[in-house]
Amino acid sequence: MKAQVMNAFELKKDGAGLCPGGQIRVYIDPNPNYILYSWEILRPSGWSAVPFANSNSLSHNEALPYRLRVIDVNGITYYSKQLNVVLLTPPPSIITPSPNVTQICQGEEVKLEANPILTAFYKWEYNNTILPDNGLSISARKAGTYKLSVTDQEGCTTVSTPYILSYFSTLVVQLNQVPTICDVNASPLNLQGSPAGGEYRGVGITDKVLGTFNPSVAGVGDHEIEYAVANSGTCPEIVEKMTIKISEPKATINNSLNRTELCDGESVILSGNTGLSSYEWFLNGNSINTTKDLTVSQTGDYSLKVTDTENCSNTSAPVRIEFFNASATSIDAVASVCGTNYPPIALNGSPSGGVFTIDNLPATVFDYQKLGFGKHVINYKVNGVLTCLNGEGSQEVFVSPYPKIDLGNDIFLGKGNGVTLKGYIGNDYTYRWSPSNNLDNPNIANPLASPTQTSEYILSVTNDRGCESKDTIKINVYDKVYVPTAFSPNGDGQNDLWELSGINNYPDAEVQVFDRWGNIVFYSKGNYTPFDGTNAGDQLKEGTYIYKIYLYPNHPIFQYNGTLTILR
Repeated sequence: MKAQVMNAFELKKDGAGLCPGGQIRVYIDPNPNYILYSWEILRPSGWSAVPFANSNSLSHNEALPYRLRVIDVNGITYYSKQLNVVLLTPPPSIITPSPNVTQICQGEEVKLEANPILTAFYKWEYNNTILPDNGLSISARKAGTYKLSVTDQEGCTTVSTPYILSYFSTLVVQLNQVPTICDVNASPLNLQGSPAGGEYRGVGITDKVLGTFNPSVAGVGDHEIEYAVANSGTCPEIVEKMTIKISEPKATINNSLNRTELCDGESVILSGNTGLSSYEWFLNGNSINTTKDLTVSQTGDYSLKVTDTENCSNTSAPVRIEFFNASATSIDAVASVCGTNYPPIALNGSPSGGVFTIDNLPATVFDYQKLGFGKHVINYKVNGVLTCLNGEGSQEVFVSPYPKIDLGNDIFLGKGNGVTLKGYIGNDYTYRWSPSNNLDNPNIANPLASPTQTSEYILSVTNDRGCESKDTIKINVYDKVYVPTAFSPNGDGQNDLWELSGINNYPDAEVQVFDRWGNIVFYSKGNYTPFDGTNAGDQLKEGTYIYKIYLYPNHPIFQYNGTLTILR
């Protein structure tokens, strides 16, 4: 017969004892040498086995002595020490109404209080629905059944006698609940209360009859709304209340360095505000993280979506974080120009944040007109918190005047002669005449011109900055005109007309003939018609007359004056 060992080990239990209507677990820690288990309870008739209890633990509902019998791999039987399980006293659970009533007018309330017990846990129910309140008291405003469950530190729970609250009036006012509004700029909504005909009250109500609630008027927060209906009973009016929550969580991105530009190798912590339910970070629109704080070491656009306890979400505007390599400072090009008739140009440099000077004076724009002609030096210096971007750059801008040239008045040149054109204004210029016909050298300042007919020459002068000016001069080439001193308009076919040889080379020529008293007897302008010795159809008397011939009427110096004899 195998050996038996009594009181070989002690049993353990969960808790101090057995709660009424509950169970208690008794057990030993697992032992690989034990292969058979049998639990026993001491009843008035002696130890009796618990059916189907063949493991190292037992959950049971009797407050009696327990022991465990085990057999090990060697067939030896061991009995545990006796473990006494006592029945615990449950905590009291009593609802005390204040005032002590069971009927109220709708809209009124009764304070329900629990009996205070240190370290106890309270659970309130309304119509078998657990309420979020777990304190010593609640406010009962609706008709129905209220219950209180009290659980002590031993885990024993007692449920109170139901407290039933009813309304004096048979008129029941209802106000449909509104889910949390997650956008303060949401469209207004009409609340639903019954029966009809009541009045809506509260912050955000813009129409008391229709029950229009405007979130933008109410603003973020908890807003108590009332629906009041007149009553003919003992209650003067029945008021139903509810709370409308407007939540708009702030998706604020906090920057640990208060700057968005960093050098490669640095990092910055972006964080959301505390007290929110969830966070979601996005990089260039892609979700990358769900923690409150985000360590950033990569260039991109970062945004944050937050969700609060009301399940309302909001997403921040993107924040651009940039990381820079050490790079040379540069200036956006400002053009060198000819003349000053140009609008001011805003100065831009890279990286940003630097300071500009022009000719050692602070500047933000390059103003051609104010700066005037000459060489101007733009300097851009960056000296900020990003050491990798600090540096200095410069640029020279030339504002050059146009060459000032004046070829003078038009030239009158006798045919077969030459004239030196005078375009010289200095050595540091390039000269070009066009057309080049009849010029000894079209690429010098003062070429010799020998045109055979009236011609215009254009001189282009360019300085060393490429600034070009032009001027034009006209050379009028003229032939001599043969002027006879007499003619005989007698009809014999010999010298009947005063012929002026060469006059037709001057299409604007004026010819005037006067008698001895200064009266004009012949006039011609433009294409010359020879004088026939008549005036208004009458033959002029034989004698001496005075003539004036203007080859270029606008230049009186080129004229012929003399006397003319008419012979008969």
